[in-house]
Amino acid sequence: TPPSGSRHNQVGMAPMRPTTSAFLAAPPQLQAPSVQQATAGSAGRTAAPPPIERSAVAATTHTASPSRLAAVAPAALLLKIGLATRGTLPRRRRGRAARRQARVSVDAPMALNEEAVALERQAAQLRSSIAVLEEEQYEVERMRRLDLFNSFDIDRSGAVCVQELQTGWPRVSNIGLDQAMASRLLQAHDQNESGALEFDEFDLKRLEATLEAIVAEREAEELVAREEERERQAQLEREQQVKEYYENLPGNPDATWSTRIVSSLAYVLPVLDAAKLGVPLGILFPMLLPGLDALLIVDKLIPWGSFVLFLALQGIGNRKDLPSLMRFNFHQAVWLDIAVGLTKLATELIGQSDAPMASDVWVVVCILGFLLTLAGIAYSAGSTLLLGSAPRSIPWISAQTEESMGMRRPDFDVAGSTSSKGDAPEQQA
Repeated sequence: TPPSGSRHNQVGMAPMRPTTSAFLAAPPQLQAPSVQQATAGSAGRTAAPPPIERSAVAATTHTASPSRLAAVAPAALLLKIGLATRGTLPRRRRGRAARRQARVSVDAPMALNEEAVALERQAAQLRSSIAVLEEEQYEVERMRRLDLFNSFDIDRSGAVCVQELQTGWPRVSNIGLDQAMASRLLQAHDQNESGALEFDEFDLKRLEATLEAIVAEREAEELVAREEERERQAQLEREQQVKEYYENLPGNPDATWSTRIVSSLAYVLPVLDAAKLGVPLGILFPMLLPGLDALLIVDKLIPWGSFVLFLALQGIGNRKDLPSLMRFNFHQAVWLDIAVGLTKLATELIGQSDAPMASDVWVVVCILGFLLTLAGIAYSAGSTLLLGSAPRSIPWISAQTEESMGMRRPDFDVAGSTSSKGDAPEQQA
């Protein structure tokens, strides 16, 4: 510290307390007295400090000028502050970051709550707006329905009757509405069964949907009716075809008595061949033996007579210029003779068998074959002579006879369509 009488105090500079930085920056001349004083103080008060010469103090004072001390003092002060705050600055930064994070953690839920409240407020406003729009739309729709209802309610009775519905419907739809459909439409929407449509029951969209359903149902009924009518007509046609098939024969329709008699004589062939099958029956009934013997004698008098007659009948029956009745009986006599021949072949096989019941079976087969042959001949001859019509009801025999003449018996499939045997697949389809 400069002396009190120095010029430092004269210029108004406050006395400065020596610091470490100032001491370190001072020249050795200034440091020596202080060190000596500190040493003397530590050694005791017994030794007095040596006197300092005036010239030395003057030299020291001159050396540490006030301008140099003023330049060194701020730097030393900054160095001291830096050394003092070197450990506290990071802690202060961490504290500020922690306080900032705490404020963020506290402020975040508050911000979220504020956003949620704002969103709920906006949603409430939207719902309110939607409710208002729906109310306005409902009122507009109600007024439109009221105008439409008034356009139908001509007499202003507050209800639409069948006539008014039928009259006003062409103005709102392209679908025609007759009396029956208008009645069905009104009944479908008349909830209180008052016989007319009131305002709450009058809904054009529902009426149109119901009318479309009624129209579709009517079209379906008409389709079913047309299908039934078609099936009925097809059934009538089939019956007519069958009737014509069995009543008429293709070719010459001549059915005079001469044609009938000649046609009946063709059944001599199966009678001659069936005589042998009637022997067991003649044994059981002796009264039949004379007739059976006569037939057997005639068959033996003409060698190969049955075979020749068989070929003759087959050839004559194939002539298409002859009457159809004659041709049919000739062919049927041939097929009856074939059936008799098959029966005789069966009896020959049974007769050669050593089975215990072979003889009994042989008798039964002979008798049945003979009786069935006589029944077929009697039916054919009687129908030809008495009715003048072809005997076409013998099972399997008559069908084979018709095919021999080139006829095709109408067959009916499951669907009811008619086809003919031997037709091409596309014709059957």
